[in-house]
Amino acid sequence: MCRVSCESASVGVLLHPTGNGRRLLLVSERTGHRALLDATVLDALCTLTPSALTALVRAAVQEGAPA
Repeated sequence: MCRVSCESASVGVLLHPTGNGRRLLLVSERTGHRALLDATVLDALCTLTPSALTALVRAAVQEGAPA
């Protein structure tokens, strides 16, 4: 496992075997939320511009914010 962190977040990254190949398992150390990402998702993320990535993260943060 490796850890990617900054001043506001820390995420564990593991290689996770599945029946359809390996995925990246991401685990938020703050919330415990998990996500499995396959190569298709990672490839799509690589095509996004910095502003599109910022909008994606902003939308995810706002969605998770308490009302």
